[in-house]
Amino acid sequence: MIRLAVAGGSGRMGRRVLELADSDDRFTIVAALTEQIDPLLGRPVGIGDDGVSLSSSLDVDCDVYIDFTLPDGTAQGLEACLRQSVPMVIGTTGHDDVQLAAIAEAANTIAIVKASNFSTGINLLLSMVGRVAEQLGDGFDIELVEAHHRNKVDAPSGTALALLDEILKSTGRSRERNVVFGRWGETGVRPREQIGVHTVRMGDVVGEHSVHFSGPGETITLGHKACSRDAFAAGALTAAAWLVGKPPGAYSMRDVLGL
Repeated sequence: MIRLAVAGGSGRMGRRVLELADSDDRFTIVAALTEQIDPLLGRPVGIGDDGVSLSSSLDVDCDVYIDFTLPDGTAQGLEACLRQSVPMVIGTTGHDDVQLAAIAEAANTIAIVKASNFSTGINLLLSMVGRVAEQLGDGFDIELVEAHHRNKVDAPSGTALALLDEILKSTGRSRERNVVFGRWGETGVRPREQIGVHTVRMGDVVGEHSVHFSGPGETITLGHKACSRDAFAAGALTAAAWLVGKPPGAYSMRDVLGL
């Protein structure tokens, strides 16, 4: 049985990962982690019968570590996983360049799956948008819209940026030269190769992403709507089970799903 540690155990995603893992015969939960200032620190997670409580440090042996925290929490998790040679699944988004470099460096020592979104549907969408953009060419305008719940702290979402990167790679455009994040005031005529990225934060929206390709007389829309967090939590557990025993390296959900 795979010994699982989950960081962000009191958050929305971490909690759901713990709940699904508790009913998954592949896993036994050995640690549920949270930050030192969390008022829930020390309380039982209320899952299973093994007495796991929320702690602030990884002080038990585990086979794989899932991170749904904040960027600084990922850094702490990396230190623990490197120290114990534990593979790591990273679902946290919003890392800066220094933090991303640290993750890339750690992948030389341990196996890491990092994904902005763990759902099968989103990863299929990621595999499609670049090809569609390339086929349609410069005659179609591209606009990307994402929506999440009001408590999400980073914008645009990591998934939106991943979709954007797929489009940029396939079209030879760049974020600095061709992308605008929202619009305001007199923007002038839309530049031919511009890509618009727009963020919505409201209510308890789990996650919605749409990419619009609009040309003469027609618009193509590729989209994905998450109806619950289960798609993400289940995907993270799939990644965790797949990662155990893998050699050091930086992996993606496309590797996990064989896309």
